[in-house]
Amino acid sequence: MTEQPVILYIEDNPDNQRLIQRILTTRGYTVLIGRDGPEGLALARETQPVLVLVDLNIPGLDGYETTTRLRSLPHLHATPIVALTADNRPSAREHALVAGCDGYISKPVDVRRLPNQIAEFISGKREFVPAVVETAVLREYNHKLVERLEQRVRELSTANAELQELDRIKSQFLSTLSHELRTPLTSLLGYLELFLRGTLGPLNNTQYEAVTLMHRNAEILSRHLNNLLYLQEARSTSLTLTSVRLTELLQQVVDAIQGQIRQRNVQLDLLVTEVAPLQADANALQLVVHNLLDNALKFTPAGGQIVLSAHDEPSRVLLRVADTGCGIPEEAIEKIFLPFYQIDNSLARPYPGNGLGLAIVRHIVEAHAGQITARSVPGQGTIFTVMLPRTPATGETPNEAGIGV
Repeated sequence: MTEQPVILYIEDNPDNQRLIQRILTTRGYTVLIGRDGPEGLALARETQPVLVLVDLNIPGLDGYETTTRLRSLPHLHATPIVALTADNRPSAREHALVAGCDGYISKPVDVRRLPNQIAEFISGKREFVPAVVETAVLREYNHKLVERLEQRVRELSTANAELQELDRIKSQFLSTLSHELRTPLTSLLGYLELFLRGTLGPLNNTQYEAVTLMHRNAEILSRHLNNLLYLQEARSTSLTLTSVRLTELLQQVVDAIQGQIRQRNVQLDLLVTEVAPLQADANALQLVVHNLLDNALKFTPAGGQIVLSAHDEPSRVLLRVADTGCGIPEEAIEKIFLPFYQIDNSLARPYPGNGLGLAIVRHIVEAHAGQITARSVPGQGTIFTVMLPRTPATGETPNEAGIGV
């Protein structure tokens, strides 16, 4: 069965759309409708129409500019583009032809003549503008395009300034909110720890279990606030490099999350060969390990395994966190390091979090002149590898050496 020839009609008026569709469909054409310039261009890229009809007065990207864009598409080089418009100004025809149209049909259309007019253009008919007129119209058309471009630049500059101001206000609000929440949370954590140590008196088993749960969740909330504060303050925070014993640092982090490990029923193995002291910011590096393990715990099901390992190389230290979790889709590997990015953005997603952990990890690693990579097989697990040089550049702030926030 022979496919019907396709005509693309770019028109924003529904009544005109239906009229042209009815006229041309009865003559064996398939009519695709683009309701504005961008939609028409998208359809043009996806199809091979035998002819394109364009209304010159469509809003936004008008018919003249749309025609110029259509004419630049290689596969439409020989396709006739015809203006079908109510723009009856004296120079409208010339402007349309200079913009790239091959013909001009005025509205209201003659229902009986239109199919024959369409057939003539498909068969090779073309309208032209005298060279003298074309030069003058082309100059005027180019001037109009430049004016529109300048207007767009002004609009974008204004919008960019507004966005920067909104970003400043947002950052200030988040920083203030984080500090305000951090103060009472510090007291809560302190008293909960005193209860757990028995300093404030003995607890029965039920009370101890309840306080342990509250303490664990308060620590999770504290880490989220610390992550948020780190991102807000990273522009002005400098690294404090000291001699760090990586083996001790890793063990401290593992000890701190034992409650989460038991709660998740996951096996965590720490495999560390003797690593010589490393010049690094101990607090920042601890945050890296904590966030990587927190990420692994979040996505590893009960009964799964996490391996935290580190070993020396001549000029660097390699730190790895491998899990047997759900894995990461290939198309999301680079995006996971963006602030606030979530693979599943729905409110019903099964994995809690705010999308800050891995962004902070990369920020800190790159501030140490290091690198972080991720390899993953969906359904089998993920391996994060952190490469830290033994002698990172000094005097850099995280924002200078890392990603911006």
